[in-house]
Amino acid sequence: MMATTVIAERIAAHRAPDDFVYLLVDPLAGCAPEYALSPSSLAATLGEDALVSVPRPDLAHTVGACPILVRLAGPGHAPDADLLDRTEQLALAETGHRKRYGCGCLLSPLSADALAEHIAARCLTFSASASGGMSPWFEPLRLELLAAAMPDTLSSALWPIRTWLLPTSWGEIAMVNGAPGASSLVPAIACDAQRDAALIALLLSAWRRALQAPLSFAPRPWQGRTLLPPQAAASAFRMIRQARQRGVTDSKDLLALALHQETIHPQLLRFEPLRDALHRATPGHASGVLAAYGNVAWSRIAAYLNEAGEGA
Repeated sequence: MMATTVIAERIAAHRAPDDFVYLLVDPLAGCAPEYALSPSSLAATLGEDALVSVPRPDLAHTVGACPILVRLAGPGHAPDADLLDRTEQLALAETGHRKRYGCGCLLSPLSADALAEHIAARCLTFSASASGGMSPWFEPLRLELLAAAMPDTLSSALWPIRTWLLPTSWGEIAMVNGAPGASSLVPAIACDAQRDAALIALLLSAWRRALQAPLSFAPRPWQGRTLLPPQAAASAFRMIRQARQRGVTDSKDLLALALHQETIHPQLLRFEPLRDALHRATPGHASGVLAAYGNVAWSRIAAYLNEAGEGA
């Protein structure tokens, strides 16, 4: 007998009687046609009318590239257990991918057409630009960042999505809930996180590689059961943001410094000699500055910061 998946358990626990069960997939990530969750396979299994294109504003005229909302079950009907199992397997298998095909399972009383329009409209709501533009906020990493940056206000922006079962950057299925409420402005920090999403994805990839081949001195290695620590994307954004606030602007420098912060000490820039050396360096050469510090120096810096009460 197949073990009940986390996704199946949470659908059973949180689904309201009038909720549809949906799967959202992103063809831009690529999917082999023969795979059970490919658009063609899902259409053959569930029927063509179970798949609805989400007209994201920047790709509305390229339907084949738009996300696809798949109706797995209508109100009063149970979704296919095998499809839920495959959805969870996909979520876990894609944890280390920069682009994910599976964007999660959604519970909502909206019809597929209405929900697709709602998701597309929120691409403008969550834009990283104050003067227009859009954000593909439904991508798992971006939604994870929104959940971290908008803990008290995201629910009203999601509604009438009741629950979004979200594949996370660290390798688990998180639950993001919507609820009725007054709409509010998207905070600047959430827009900043959307703007930095591509850079955060690069940092997460580097962080995963560093855990496989750690620095010779790395007192903060993650040794838990998941690929990265919980809230990994939010932590990566915090490191990048702190570096920017300290005057680091080059993307290569931000990545090199943030990776050292994640593995050695989160407040490295509070060590004045290192901060000054980075400020003197030519943009793009932070890695050379950091490489000049050996294990003994890193050990002393970390000890100094811990004694000064600047630990994580």
